[in-house]
Amino acid sequence: MTVIYTNTLTTDSDGNNGYTNVQRFEVAALTLPTGTITKLRFTVVAGAAQQLTITNMYVGHAAASGDAYDFSATPTQVTFSGSGSVTIPAGETVTSDWITFSYNKTSALLVAYYTAGGTGADTIRYKASVSNVNNYYKAAANEAATVDKTGYTTQSGYLVAINQVESDGGDSNFLYFLP
Repeated sequence: MTVIYTNTLTTDSDGNNGYTNVQRFEVAALTLPTGTITKLRFTVVAGAAQQLTITNMYVGHAAASGDAYDFSATPTQVTFSGSGSVTIPAGETVTSDWITFSYNKTSALLVAYYTAGGTGADTIRYKASVSNVNNYYKAAANEAATVDKTGYTTQSGYLVAINQVESDGGDSNFLYFLP
């Protein structure tokens, strides 16, 4: 396991029921291991005063052209204890399952999720002024798995809900034998 991104989220935002968010991690934001990445997992944070319900979450490479929040191909679903949805208690974090996903380390990494827990289950934690990380959001139907999205609002330098990304890549995958 190698942490490729981590940050502390500092502020709550209420009223996010029925939103699709796309978190874009530029390659420059990630601390990439030397080894091949074939699995990822994500740690997600709820707001301090309310729980957060994520209906579903997907990961994929950013498209080479089009909108900054478009996937290049059909994304891979992120699960939590085998389920596509998760409710995170107020002030708590939840880590996803290890997701089989071959990250190419040359494209931005996109993570899209939909929040539909209703009032009282829709507070996200975020941090502004983050380098090489942007958030895109839209109040709409669940578009987390949609490849070619349109009409999203840009939050430049915002890290929303995801405070850590881990990979299976790196030198820890190798066994060393002493003579």
